[in-house]
Amino acid sequence: MNNTRTAILKAAILLFSRQGYEGISMRNIAEAVNISAPALYNHFKSKQSIYIAVIADTFENKSELLQQALSGEEKPIVRLQHFITRLSELFHDDPDFRRLMQRELLDGDEERLRYLAEEIFSTPFQLVMDLLLELKPDCDAHSLAVIIFGMVQKPFELNPLDRFFPGSHQQHNDPVYISSQVMAILSAYMGESA
Repeated sequence: MNNTRTAILKAAILLFSRQGYEGISMRNIAEAVNISAPALYNHFKSKQSIYIAVIADTFENKSELLQQALSGEEKPIVRLQHFITRLSELFHDDPDFRRLMQRELLDGDEERLRYLAEEIFSTPFQLVMDLLLELKPDCDAHSLAVIIFGMVQKPFELNPLDRFFPGSHQQHNDPVYISSQVMAILSAYMGESA
């Protein structure tokens, strides 16, 4: 029973990340797992419940990894660098996660977006804001945290296009390189270096 649930979630993340919530039916998911639609309903009562389970399964692990990167005894600027590097690695190493995140930002309904914000990302987001206030007490920590997430995510979203821009290099898709570029901007703003 647990293996079937795992197979359902694995198939569903691929389907949802590639075709979006509206583009997938319960029948599509059942077919991808090679089970009947009624058997699928034995595990999940609705497409929304599968989607929430996919989001929880996909994002909770990421949230824990981000929280780990923010903890420790190092200087705040070093912990910020660890966080940005870890976030870059997550976007780089898991294209399904990246696509699912993009899809949610484009197509997510209020319920799913609220779940993602409150249940999955609220703790790491709060930790980033706390860290930013440690570094620069007079900053708008909320806005700056949103900007950091965007600066890290956007290069991976633009990668299919970026490779055709003048001056494009393979390193522009490297998570450590992206992290160093983001940190260069933040260090200048914060007046600190790692």
